Amino acid sequence: MSRPLVIDIIQFELTRSMTAGRIAIWAALVSFPVALFTILSFVNPTAQIEWWGLTLYFLVPEVVCLLGLLLWATPAISTEIEGQTWIYLAMRRSGRSMVLIGKYLTAIIWTVSAALVAITTCMLIVGAIGGFRLWAVMCALALLSCIAHAAIYLFIGVMFHRRTMATAVAYTLGIEYALSLVPALANKLTVNYRLRGLLANWMDWEVARSNAESVFGHEPAWTHLLVLTAITLSMLGIAVFRLSRAEYPTQQEG
Repeated sequence: MSRPLVIDIIQFELTRSMTAGRIAIWAALVSFPVALFTILSFVNPTAQIEWWGLTLYFLVPEVVCLLGLLLWATPAISTEIEGQTWIYLAMRRSGRSMVLIGKYLTAIIWTVSAALVAITTCMLIVGAIGGFRLWAVMCALALLSCIAHAAIYLFIGVMFHRRTMATAVAYTLGIEYALSLVPALANKLTVNYRLRGLLANWMDWEVARSNAESVFGHEPAWTHLLVLTAITLSMLGIAVFRLSRAEYPTQQEG
């Protein structure tokens, strides 16, 4: 029995991305929070678990994961167009969706691996603070962040293939970061709002809640998980639907 096409695509993408540049980026994503945690452990060695936890959450699920996905998920289609390989994918409609899902999972694998290594190393630096519970919660939040944000960045890559990175950066700064500081109902549509709610619920930290949740009331963990699932499935569904009917120009035509 032959393997699913998406598995072959993931294997091909992982092999193709094993370049010195990609590995250097992966190492930089890991090194950034580790280096900062090392400095902070000397500057503020008596900090409480909540301080360490919020710092680790901001550095990894909210920064490292988004930076990694910006580089690996967003240009999924634009790289094929620029590399003049899109014409071969466009010949088979089912091939388009399988390539998209394969690139989506590959971006998650790359980014999650960097996030988990960074979280584990940072936890080792601060010793027993937080213990297994904090480590497990941070790993879960990093995985959820990658799954949801990768779907959004893939959607952006499909819909705005000419200005992919600019649109993705504008979304990240304007929606996930700037909007999260505003205590408005629109804040509830962001992924980071849901992740912070899960952090507060799973660690019992009221200080971790966003301003919007503090103003409009707390929501249970299952609500945050349900919304994250809805965001992921809707973004992926729209991206696959759009891609199956899109006619992107080749480099010669563009």
